[in-house]
Amino acid sequence: MKLVLLGPPGSGKGTHAMWMCGEYKIPHISTGAMLREEERRNPHLYEEIRHYIDRGELVPDELIFEILKERLAESDCRDGYILDGFPRTLKQAEMLEALGGVDLAVMIDTMPELIMERVRGRRVCPQCGKGYHISQIPGGKCTDCGAEVTIRSDDKPETIRNRFDVYDRVTHPLVEHYKNEGKLARIDGSGTIGEVAAEIRALLNGGV
Repeated sequence: MKLVLLGPPGSGKGTHAMWMCGEYKIPHISTGAMLREEERRNPHLYEEIRHYIDRGELVPDELIFEILKERLAESDCRDGYILDGFPRTLKQAEMLEALGGVDLAVMIDTMPELIMERVRGRRVCPQCGKGYHISQIPGGKCTDCGAEVTIRSDDKPETIRNRFDVYDRVTHPLVEHYKNEGKLARIDGSGTIGEVAAEIRALLNGGV
């Protein structure tokens, strides 16, 4: 299965992609995580993209595409993948088609008020990159490496507002694009993680 997860920032794409990759044996490819990895692997390139991330803006299509292209060429993507954060523009969707496209785009519909509540509690480990909600870690430390977790630069209030604006203006048209392609499925993202997961599981197990 070649899947794309759609939805506004904080809708739960990353949370659900984590269990999906384990259950369906295909990799979760988060462009956000890939960009943060570039900070460690290629500091010079990261400096070029950092100001976009910190302001909640989209990294230029060509730049993010080159990073993704390299990742999709790896052997674990042979049987499919779960894309989280790409495509974010219609141009990126066209670029993705050149790499094999997708079988299904899963849109996680979530109310903005609920998203804001979730995003305020998100944290990330600056050492290993693992993500958390603050309710999961009362001590404020990563359960894997013990580092003090931090607020992601793209989760600061002013950045969140800009990310919502960018999503409405640039990314939301992808919903219509995949609907017209006959590849869109909508999931109610307002329930608990378990409820939303059950809905996604029923969708995928019913056949893509």
